[in-house]
Amino acid sequence: MFLNHLSNVSERDLNSSRKKAFTLIELLVVIAVIGLLSSIVLVSMKGAREKARIAKAQQEIRQIMTAIYLFRDQYEQLPPIGDSCPACSNPCSNGWVAVMDALVNEGLIGRVDKDPWGNYYCYDDNDNVCCGGCTPLYSMGPNGINDSWFNCPRADGCPQSICNDDVGVILPEGDRPYPW
Repeated sequence: MFLNHLSNVSERDLNSSRKKAFTLIELLVVIAVIGLLSSIVLVSMKGAREKARIAKAQQEIRQIMTAIYLFRDQYEQLPPIGDSCPACSNPCSNGWVAVMDALVNEGLIGRVDKDPWGNYYCYDDNDNVCCGGCTPLYSMGPNGINDSWFNCPRADGCPQSICNDDVGVILPEGDRPYPW
């Protein structure tokens, strides 16, 4: 009788310990649910990351624009000195380095060669063009395509505005006030 009681206790303990543990299927279901939830969060974070890159590009463009205006106040022309520069062409290229060199050498700004997407910033020095040229300063944005120049032109060939996914400003000509 004592042995029967002892054997019953052991079976009860074994049954209760089996019920306390998770089965392999339950663990796999939990892992799958966690994976699904984390993928949803990562997808939603992609939009936030893109907005952060756009905000960073806008801030860098404001800093560059301020440095360009300080340069223009000092030298009465936009950087680099002389209108026949490789940076004065589109599409955007490593000619931008000449503009940054002029601004950095004057101590007006720290080095900002590329936008948050890894492309060179775009700049077209048309400040002293005879017929009222424009001077766009912008990033080609997430798609890396120069949308503003080709998709939003004015009658004089300048971009009417920075459009599509491009980020930037069109600098006012001459002594007009800052665009912000």
